[in-house]
Amino acid sequence: MNNWSEEVMMWNEERDNLRYSPSLEYSMLDEELNEYMEAGLIGDKVAQADALGDILVVAVGSLYKLVEGDKQKFEDIMLAITSANNLKPTEKVDGKIIKGDKYIAPEPMIEDILCK
Repeated sequence: MNNWSEEVMMWNEERDNLRYSPSLEYSMLDEELNEYMEAGLIGDKVAQADALGDILVVAVGSLYKLVEGDKQKFEDIMLAITSANNLKPTEKVDGKIIKGDKYIAPEPMIEDILCK
């Protein structure tokens, strides 16, 4: 696990902030996405970097809460997602990497992880 992601997990634990609320997580992500968009419109790279970093912090905290503070499940879910992404080819359409024929969605693996 990354040191920074562990810090996010510890930050949430130290503040007894492990209650998962989809609407609250959405609200926090939406706020950061709006800050990113506004920073992008004026070309402020510092504010863009700050907003992207905050998006990562919120997303890591949200997933950690979703798995009820289980670091192994968190790690396994992230590995399932990155493994699935690694199956994508390098071809792009409109700047986005396409899934291709070999892509296998991570949802079945995530379901297995969450049901452990």
